[in-house]
Amino acid sequence: MSVGVSIKRLSRDDGGRYRALMLRAYSEHDTAFTSTFEERAGKPLDWWSKRLADPTTVTLGAFDASDVLIGTVRLETYQRLRERHKVALTAMYVMKDHAGHGIGRRLVEEALQAARRLPDIEIINLTVTADNLAAVRLYSRLGFQAYGREIRAVKTATGHLDKTEMWRPVSADYVAL
Repeated sequence: MSVGVSIKRLSRDDGGRYRALMLRAYSEHDTAFTSTFEERAGKPLDWWSKRLADPTTVTLGAFDASDVLIGTVRLETYQRLRERHKVALTAMYVMKDHAGHGIGRRLVEEALQAARRLPDIEIINLTVTADNLAAVRLYSRLGFQAYGREIRAVKTATGHLDKTEMWRPVSADYVAL
């Protein structure tokens, strides 16, 4: 139960705490992300702030009762003319000590609502590490359907990881089969 947790859109001013949260995400769940801690730790604070200010994105944060950023999710609109009806759900993360309390679900539900407010958006896509079963179950419960699997999508020091590609319409009345 995510009592006392609020979900808010992050702004440029949240760059420092967003950076800290995402660096924690990359270190705690290194196989869940294509980017690595090392790649992102070298980015200056302004890079993170600019990401939050990018008008083609929406980044949401989950805050606990003490206003600590404990989770996040991001929407990135496709930029090609023929793909502007789609948005990608990325950078989904909830701190380990807050996992299992419905915060991830709330973040994705709020992201769906935010996608519905974007002009002309019809579809929301995501990729998830195929063996991240908790995330796959969450997305499936929220109506996402797998439509493909990229084999050996990510190469790590210990091997390769597959990615499952999922989608759903942003429509509020959509029911997955």
